[in-house]
Amino acid sequence: MKSEYQFQNIDHPGMISPDRRLVCPKCREILCRADIESYPFCPFCNHGFGMNAALEDFILEPLVDDWMRRQPGFKAQETPFPVPER
Repeated sequence: MKSEYQFQNIDHPGMISPDRRLVCPKCREILCRADIESYPFCPFCNHGFGMNAALEDFILEPLVDDWMRRQPGFKAQETPFPVPER
């Protein structure tokens, strides 16, 4: 089944996989997780987001990414640019 949501990939050196932003299906605004994490509506056009697996995965990606990094023996692939020191 195809997701009704579209995402825009954004390279982020601190994440294992590219970071993503959600594209609102109604007004085409680019939204970050914080925009929809607590409120299930687009802040620009008030479009209601129904929960589905793709949207849930989008919201949980940073938590899963962090969990993966903490696993013993995990080694991330080389990135094309340096990861900033914390």
